[in-house]
Amino acid sequence: MFDLPQPLVVIAAVLLGIHLARDFLPIDLDNQILGVFAFFPDRYLAEVGPGAYPGGMGAAVWSFLSHAALHGSWMHVLLNTVMLAAVGRPVVQRLGAGRFFVLAAAAAASGAAVHLVVDWGSEVPMIGASGVVFGVIGALLRFAFVPWWQPRPSALGALKVARVRNFIVALVLMNVILVVFGSEPFGGDGGGVAWTAHLGGFLAGYLGFDLIDPPRPVGN
Repeated sequence: MFDLPQPLVVIAAVLLGIHLARDFLPIDLDNQILGVFAFFPDRYLAEVGPGAYPGGMGAAVWSFLSHAALHGSWMHVLLNTVMLAAVGRPVVQRLGAGRFFVLAAAAAASGAAVHLVVDWGSEVPMIGASGVVFGVIGALLRFAFVPWWQPRPSALGALKVARVRNFIVALVLMNVILVVFGSEPFGGDGGGVAWTAHLGGFLAGYLGFDLIDPPRPVGN
């Protein structure tokens, strides 16, 4: 698939395949799938409890990850897939397949966690892989603008690079536009955007990069 690294091909195939399959499901069954695998903040309220939704306690755990596999429209899933393909190659090459999948899972879970805290008690389900996309972007910024022969900078050290700061400012402005105007200015369907998942995913990739970046060879 356009000479993409295998992990990106796998993720793209899973996201597109799931959305295609959901197109052929009866609406009642698709709603049940959303109940089991989407992320509902009010699932964690004491007065509601995990039992109020399909999947019970298990879904309260796995939906931190599984929400990233579901999307609200074809435009939604295509935007996330294209963005992931656009930024993911250097990160896969740097980390390798296994560590990249760890990054993706951590970004999805972190995005859900931040969304849970900020949107506590909301009955609106959160779905989509944008937290993963922003996690990959966060990881990318830790090394993309540093010469390969130099040591990896710390999270604070990377902020000294002007292009990193400018990229982060651009991401913030993009999310402000998404919150105010929805996704339509970026080619989406105009629906609401979970900026909290973007923030959580980005923080996981940017701050957690030290934990997953393999040791670099030291020259003489």
